[in-house]
Amino acid sequence: MISGLVNKVSKERKKIFAIAMTLAVGFSSAAQLPALSAEMKLRNPVNRPYTRQIAPRADFQPDVLLIMVDPKADKDEVKETLDDLHVTVSQTIQSGNLQLMLVKTEKGKLAQTEAKLTKDNKHFSAVGRNYRFRANVAPDDEFFGQSWHLTAMNCPKAWDQGKGGVKVAVLDTGTQNIADLNGKVEKGFDANTFAAKILGGLLMAGGSLPGITDLAGAAAAEASSGARSDRHGHGTWVASCIAANLNKVTSVGIAPSATIYPIRIADAAAGNDAMADDFSIACAMFKVFTSGARIVNLSYGAPYVGFHNAALHAPLHKIFSEFYYVRQGLLFLSAGNDSVFDGTPNKPYFNMVSAIDSTGGLANFSNYGTIVDFTAPGKGIHCMGIDGNDATVNGTSFSSPIVAGVAALILGKNPALPNFVVEQILRKSCVNSAPGWNAYYGWGMPDAERALKLTP
Repeated sequence: MISGLVNKVSKERKKIFAIAMTLAVGFSSAAQLPALSAEMKLRNPVNRPYTRQIAPRADFQPDVLLIMVDPKADKDEVKETLDDLHVTVSQTIQSGNLQLMLVKTEKGKLAQTEAKLTKDNKHFSAVGRNYRFRANVAPDDEFFGQSWHLTAMNCPKAWDQGKGGVKVAVLDTGTQNIADLNGKVEKGFDANTFAAKILGGLLMAGGSLPGITDLAGAAAAEASSGARSDRHGHGTWVASCIAANLNKVTSVGIAPSATIYPIRIADAAAGNDAMADDFSIACAMFKVFTSGARIVNLSYGAPYVGFHNAALHAPLHKIFSEFYYVRQGLLFLSAGNDSVFDGTPNKPYFNMVSAIDSTGGLANFSNYGTIVDFTAPGKGIHCMGIDGNDATVNGTSFSSPIVAGVAALILGKNPALPNFVVEQILRKSCVNSAPGWNAYYGWGMPDAERALKLTP
């Protein structure tokens, strides 16, 4: 599928791509400079070993499973199999060849039913529990008074080349239409409430090319109450990090010309835990397929057992893979704030981001390990809160959308780029503690100016 898309690009553009990809930017060898320098060099932390930690116990919905039906499976046989196991189908959502069922098992027989369905490769391609995780925000750490991250990532110079006029889907608590995001927050979609999930499942689209909204997807969005409100604040902080306007109010987003497509996957009052589950994210991703957004940010999870773990969240990973390989999407996940090494195998169809502080070191709360693809500032980040006032936030919840913002700058300059080319540009632009990849920072911190210079 990817090769087919690339073949559609003109020969001249292919040559430009090839030239751009050969321009490897050297890693900085200069001594460490002050925190606000645009030439920040990352430094490896001490006392943060590559040691596997004990995975936390994951919370999941009792007696509920998510099962991905194999596209080639006979419908009658699927029904018969579920009936034999006394499984009741609660909800079904579908997009193209992807069909996901939320099913109820017999009480107390979750593990037994899960094992039997997992072995049935003829009818089901993926089976998993409906896990729940909180947002990756660390509100109790030290605050800073300046938007140091914009200078560290060379954003002011990057904005001379482009400001990222593309759409970014934010899967979170909704996005308040505050002053810093005035005029750029779409109605979005509510994938969090039970009624919205049923409605979205009934009306969800049957598949489309990136950038095209079909009638079914439009109907689902219209029927939804939308997500242009935020009781908690987390979704607004994340969206502000990506796309806050250049209007001399609070701070500025990495891609100030980008627009936000908010999808609510969690809801809570301010100060309480905002929790998201597998099924909400599945509904949200199906809506992304028809939203026109090629970039998605998801700042929820936990070490080892989080949404990045393909073994635990197999149905979700079928959807993530579809988004990357078929729909040319880019998914950014936060590494988490448990200060542990996460040795979960890395997957190529999403990018996970750790966090640094203003000294160029790994933030004291940030997870790291084989999961990490990139890093970005995540401590003392200025943005706008749901009350319209300045907020200073901390967590990998915010380093992830910052890297997503750089991807928006790249696609804003050239929307025709395949997703893997965008990733290569991000990698080539990075500064790091040493050349290549490491478990603290992945490929490093993207430099927005360099990234746009590398973008054909």
